[in-house]
Amino acid sequence: VMQDAPRTKLVLVRHGQTDSNAAGRFQGQQDVPLNRIGRSQAATLAERLVRLKAARVVTSDLLRASATAEAIATASGIGVEVDAGLREIHVGSWEGRTAVEVAAENPWFEDALHTGRDFRRSETGETAEEAGERVAGVLARVASAHPGETTVVVGHGLALRVGLSLFLGLGLDASFSLSGLWNCSWTILEHNQRWRLLSYNNVVVNHGGQPPSASSR
Repeated sequence: VMQDAPRTKLVLVRHGQTDSNAAGRFQGQQDVPLNRIGRSQAATLAERLVRLKAARVVTSDLLRASATAEAIATASGIGVEVDAGLREIHVGSWEGRTAVEVAAENPWFEDALHTGRDFRRSETGETAEEAGERVAGVLARVASAHPGETTVVVGHGLALRVGLSLFLGLGLDASFSLSGLWNCSWTILEHNQRWRLLSYNNVVVNHGGQPPSASSR
């Protein structure tokens, strides 16, 4: 019996909780550390992912992602590579503000959020599509550099959700039909003739989190 060649897998992980997440604030590319719950989530997730036998972790350079990545790498005894292309969507002047505050100044904001229209996050920020294309590019590079291996990719809620949608060829529109990613959730993509979404938004039971806020949509 011919043995199947090992399949290329990408395991996409959203970072653990931060105080800004808990308060529903836009973080964008602000460098906010994990809070106590986030550190605990990362440690629990790291133990859970050991069984995936990943070869490496690639992470966003922002602290909340890189600290999550370090926990995973330590538990699995593997190395960490940093790629700033995995950063969260840049939200410009909305950094540190809540969705309620943003909506008060931008009457169109709530409608755009709920109807799934893309928009620029403040005049100096990115659109979801721009952030997603940036992340999809990193996923494509990582996958082609490491065929037949499992790579954990640690990033951010919106950028990963839109990035995975574009990477799979589902398009921007489909990303609005996917639920927001929970803190320290993992999502598995596998290549077998083509890329497939094996599982989405898995979390360890009782990981102390809360549903993704509007700021990660």
